[in-house]
Amino acid sequence: MSHTVVLIGEAIGEANLARLAQAHPDLEFRYCVERESYLANVADAEIIFSKQFPPGTLERAKKLRWVQAGTAGVNHLLVAGIGEQGILLTNARGAHGTPIAEQTLALMFAFANRLPTLVRAQTERQQVARQVIAEKFELAGQTVCVIGLGDIGGALATKAKALGLRVIGVRRTTTPYPGLDAQYTPTQLAEALPQADHVALCLPLTAATTAIIGERELRLMRPTAYIYNVGRGASLDAPALIRALEAGWIAGAGLDCTDPEPLPADSPLWAMTNVILAQHTSGSSPYNADRITQIFLENLHRYRRNEPLNNLVDPVQGY
Repeated sequence: MSHTVVLIGEAIGEANLARLAQAHPDLEFRYCVERESYLANVADAEIIFSKQFPPGTLERAKKLRWVQAGTAGVNHLLVAGIGEQGILLTNARGAHGTPIAEQTLALMFAFANRLPTLVRAQTERQQVARQVIAEKFELAGQTVCVIGLGDIGGALATKAKALGLRVIGVRRTTTPYPGLDAQYTPTQLAEALPQADHVALCLPLTAATTAIIGERELRLMRPTAYIYNVGRGASLDAPALIRALEAGWIAGAGLDCTDPEPLPADSPLWAMTNVILAQHTSGSSPYNADRITQIFLENLHRYRRNEPLNNLVDPVQGY
């Protein structure tokens, strides 16, 4: 008698593995976090729940019918060709909004209060109070432009509004997003960007979002404005960003993701005092595994009842 094998390549921990096994005792869950064991077991899998998707997965996984990604962005899966195989693909939208929004706000507060200056001065035992007092500013009353209003951008918009910022949003659809002070489409960036003190890119990587912010857009921003990228590095044109920071078109950048990534040691961004590099840590949280497992668990119930899955990815749109 055949049975369903579920390959888990996501480090969800023993407690969450037990949750899955208790809810579906008739399924065979194989916990294969290491790449070697993952590839050794993938040929038997009907379902994969994983952040990783190493080369060779599709070639081996002849029984595969559904992949639950452990990430919100699934460009790496689409590049691997999963969208051309008729395999269902769902993402982890809803799991990362809180930590990424909080880290984006932390970057904004850091610039507003000149924390990088203070931290550097502390290690060098320098007195910089006069400089910091002259340069610091308040976020309340300023304008943040959130580009992309999915789980991450939506969480950021809500939290920023609660902190007293004016929040404008950019999204592909014209459906109104609740709580915004103004809303624009990507074709209206020239209208939105000059209003903003802070611009946050919260986008998946698709053909439409690649280099959505380039030289033209950076020159439209205020020279006192800051840009933040917490989506995908390639949404922000890297050479144009470096020119903007060096020439003073903008005041600074908080970058959780870069292009390329990891950032090469010879990149000028490392040495820029108006840049904070978060090294792709924003999505991490001690609660991630629980949240992602809950998303998968709900979808597993749906899959087995032949119901529509949550967070289903359109392979053409890329999200």
